[in-house]
This record gives sequence, structure tokens and C-alpha cells, in this order.
Amino acid sequence: MSTNIKFINRLQYYQDQKEKHIKRFNRTSNIRMLVFLIGAGITGFAFLKTESLYGYSALFLSLLLFCYFVFKHQKITRELNKLICKIKINEKHLSRMDGSWIEFTDNGQEFIDPNHPYTSDLDLFGAKSLFQWMNVTYTFHGRKQLRDLLAAPEKNIPLIKKRQNSVTEMAQKDNFLEELQCIGMLTAEVKNDPDTLIAYAEESSPSYTKLLQIIFYIVPAATILTMVLFFNGFSISIYVPLILIIIQMVITAIGFSKNALTLYTVFQFKEKIKAFHHFIQLIEKENFQDEYLMHLQTELYHAEKSASLQIRQLERIVAASELRYNFISFCLMNFLSLWDFHCVFALEAWKKENGKMIRKWFQIIGEFEAIASLGVILQIHPQWNFPDFVEQDLVFSAADIGHPLLVEDKSVRNNIEIKNNLCVITGSNMSGKTTLLRTIGINLVLAYCGAPVCAAKLECSIMNVFTSMRISDDLNSGISTFYAELLRIKMIIDFSHKKQDMIFLIDEIFRGTNSIDRLVGATSVLKNLNKPWVIGLISTHDFELCNLEDEAGNKIVNYHFTESYVNNEIQFDYKLRSGRCTTTNAKYLMRMVGIELYDAE
Repeated sequence: MSTNIKFINRLQYYQDQKEKHIKRFNRTSNIRMLVFLIGAGITGFAFLKTESLYGYSALFLSLLLFCYFVFKHQKITRELNKLICKIKINEKHLSRMDGSWIEFTDNGQEFIDPNHPYTSDLDLFGAKSLFQWMNVTYTFHGRKQLRDLLAAPEKNIPLIKKRQNSVTEMAQKDNFLEELQCIGMLTAEVKNDPDTLIAYAEESSPSYTKLLQIIFYIVPAATILTMVLFFNGFSISIYVPLILIIIQMVITAIGFSKNALTLYTVFQFKEKIKAFHHFIQLIEKENFQDEYLMHLQTELYHAEKSASLQIRQLERIVAASELRYNFISFCLMNFLSLWDFHCVFALEAWKKENGKMIRKWFQIIGEFEAIASLGVILQIHPQWNFPDFVEQDLVFSAADIGHPLLVEDKSVRNNIEIKNNLCVITGSNMSGKTTLLRTIGINLVLAYCGAPVCAAKLECSIMNVFTSMRISDDLNSGISTFYAELLRIKMIIDFSHKKQDMIFLIDEIFRGTNSIDRLVGATSVLKNLNKPWVIGLISTHDFELCNLEDEAGNKIVNYHFTESYVNNEIQFDYKLRSGRCTTTNAKYLMRMVGIELYDAE
């Protein structure tokens, strides 16, 4: 079964389930209303025409039945919302395959860094980016960890191989991946930074001394005890419980601001805490075989207690603090039991036991989401392969490599082998030079993430990636396009002095200057980078640069793209060939768009 058929079938199944749930939703709504009306009628009749006992019985049974259908309606609503999410998930998978993914709203725009060695040139973040295409993270830490995997991966071969194994298993867990995404989709707040909650949880100093806590337990207990004694006929003055109530009113007033700040700090994350509980519960229940995923799963246990139970406890404390937002319940609970204080005590007891763990739990959720994003790639492209890493020499050797963001049937695959070489890529306009450079760069990024790459086979070394492609001026700083490119090239050359393995990808070098200076500059750059620990590719229209291949001491090889003309139409096959280019097409393209050419005198 082809991959798109798989997702089409899942999509159709969820759409059918949605229609059934909508019918159940409407039917339950009608029954609930009917139960309310009939119950009200029977209860009214019972009170008017029979003994009050029958009236109260009818009221009780009517309310019980009504509550049952309310809860049933809520359950169907939750199931319906989840089905809607799963429909969107499978629609997005199909969009990733047909090219319409460029309409996805979350594209990681905030992660764009023009000064990064490669992310901007390789379209890793922003519109039409790799992040936009592959991202299935919804939490703050999930998005951040996916960003780090793309922009700053740990280039450690054993760690990368561990992640490859994790991605392989994750890609097989369709239901788990859908459930993981559903939780994030149903709670928009998880995208926000939980740093305030984490900072509160990790802060250890108590709000009240132990002595005050004991007093705040004794006073409510004494209040309730004296009230019970008074109303049961014991010889105790009514003034005793009244005085104790007044004392609690004063204590509540004194501690109001402090307690409000503490409780609101946590209460504002109410929905997020509930979502994190669902995230952790889902991860804890899943049966993983991969060593790394199992390790992450065990990290969710602290003091032999599961993180889901601990987060559930925090959720209950937050729910209890919600009583303060109703004036009547606030007065009753605080004037009789100092409720806010006890909520604060419960929070502080919780954070004393678990506060140092919450950051770790959030990061583990984020790591599962990031691995899930890599797993989605293998789900929609099971024919893609994991790269092999070479520890000797500097190598980038690929068979049938293509650009991962291109639609499969429009992607032209190429073979290329770079082994301790610098490559000069020539070719006419629009022939495929820039796409090749981006194809190499973005597949290296995927390789270092632990993701599958868009190639039949890829062998590569662990290298630092540097690019110079999408250069623009900076009018505010008074920097022209040419000067901006000079700064970019200087960054690449400066890094080469560190004698660390690197690969550079430079597109249309020094396009902003005249041909003589461009040739001198490009030649100088290649000679500066002609070092044992450097490989790379440079594209150019200056065919003279190809002569460097023949100079002794250079490790430069030539590749090119070409075009053909059929029925006076230009055609590109986008296939990479060895050697230098011998054709140009600038004049033809000018004529094609309607520019009249005049021969130079």
C-alpha cells in the first residue's frame, strides 16, 4: 500500500467516525433536554399532587439522570474534538506529500537568525521551511528542541545512531503520534513559555514558617469543633466560634495579596498543567522497545512515583485553589478553614518533593515531540534512508539525492561524490546549481538530526556546515550586498583557521562585482579554503574558475549542469555531470521574456 493511500484511508476512517459522533452529539443533546423537561414536569406534578417525599425522590432521580447525560455529552464532545484533530493530522500528512504544506501556520519564524552559519540559506525556519514542513511539536520545549536539532545538533555519531533507532520505532507508532499531537492541538497554551511556573516550582524558600502553618491548622480545627459543639447543645458560648471566625477573617485579609500572587502564579497554567498530565500519561503507558525511548520514559519516575501521578496531584491543588474565584465560596472556605493558606501549603509541599523535576519532565515531553517530528518524515517517506557516517577522511557521497521539500514526482535525483575535494559547479541560469547546494546542506542537517535523508544512499563525515547563498544588503547599517557577502565569506575562512572539519556551500560567489574582480576573489577564496580539513562546493558563472582543477596542489574538481533546446524551447534535466559547463543561456532567456538585444559595437 502506497503511503498516501495509508493516510487517505485513515482520514476517511476518522471522517466517518466524526459523522457518527456528530449524530451521537445531537442525539444526546436532545435527550438531555428531554430529560430536563420531563424531569421538571414530573417533579412539579409530584410536589403538587402527591406527598413531598415523592417530589424529592422525583427531583433526585431527574437530577441524577440529567447529570448522567451531561457527562455523557461532555465525553462525546471530547471524543469529537479529538477526531477533528486526527482528521487535521492526516490532512497535514497528505499536504506534506503534495506540496500544500507551505500553508501551515507554524513555520518557526521566530527562530530565523541571519547570522547563523547555515539556517537562513538552507530555509530551515520561516516561510516554506524545513521546520514548517516537518514540525509536529506544540509545546514550548518541543519547538525549542526541534529548533536545536536543526540549528545546533550534537554531532556525536553514537548519539545520532541512537536517535535514528528512536525515529525508526516512532515512525511505526501511528496511534501514539496522533495522540501526542492531539493533546498539543487541543491546548493552545502549551506553546507559551512555562518559565514562570518552573521558576516557582524550583524556588525553595517557604512562604510561611512551620509555626504559622501549625497555627493555621489549629485555628480552623478549633472553629469547626466549637461550632459542632454549640449546635449539638454543649455548654459553649456562641461567641467562641464567632471570635475564631473573625480571627480567620483578619488572617485571610492579611495574607490575601501574598496568597493571591502565589496561587495565581500556578492557576494561570491550569490548562497547561492538565495538558502536561495527559502528555506524560500517554508517554508512560506506551510500550517502547527502543533503548533511548525507554530511557526517557524511565526518567519520568521520581522517588518511585510516576510523573503523571505527581502532575495529577498538582492539577488537583490548582483545582482546589479555583474556589477563591467565587466570592461566596471564597468567604465560606477562608473564614471557616483558611482555605487559601492550605492551598499554598499544599503547593509548597508539592514543590518541595517535585519542584526540581518539573523542568526535566517538560523537556522530556519536548524531546518526544522533537523525535516525533523526525518520525513523521519516515512515515510519509518510508523509502528514504538513514545515512552512514565516515570517521576517516572528509566525505559526502550520495546516490539519488534529492531536495526533501520538493514534491516527490518533481524532484530530480543526482549522484555526487566529494572526498577531500573542493567542487566548482558551473552551469547556465536556472539549471539547478543553487538547488544542488541546498540539497546537500539540508540533507546534512537531517543526517545530523538523526532523521532519514532524501537519498537512496548517503555516506558523510561529521562536519561543521557553512553557507553563503541568500545575501542581502543592510541599509540601516550601511552594508551593501557585496560587502555583506564579503563578511559571510570571511566568516567561513576564519573558521577554517580553527582546523576543524567543515563543509562550505557558496552560491554564485561575488555576483555583486565585476567579472575580473569576481574571478580574482573566487580564486583567492578557493585557495584559502584548500586545506585538508575542508571540503565544499562553490557555484559560479565564471568558467575560468574551472582551470584551477589543472593546477598542481589543488584538490579542486569540476561539476556542471547543462540544458538543451527542442523546438526553440529551453529544457533542463537538472542532472549533475562531471567536468565544466560549455553552454550559456542568458541571451536566450532575455529574448524569451521579450527583451530586445543589440549587438555591441
